[in-house]
Amino acid sequence: MIPELIGALGLIAAAVITGMFRRLWKENGDSHGKALDMLEDISETVHEIDEQLDEVIEWQEEHQEYHDRKARTPR
Repeated sequence: MIPELIGALGLIAAAVITGMFRRLWKENGDSHGKALDMLEDISETVHEIDEQLDEVIEWQEEHQEYHDRKARTPR
């Protein structure tokens, strides 16, 4: 009787632990999905900032060329 009771308790414990791991696995998967979405948003934002910086750099270079030409032109 005792071995059967121990076996039954072992099976119950295994089922509870398995259920907990499955729940944690699902929650972990959901969290990873949310994290991936957030990383994608961050990546898009960084790309947009990069493009804006490229435009500013191009404008600054053109503006500096204007001043350089103006400095070389006698008055």
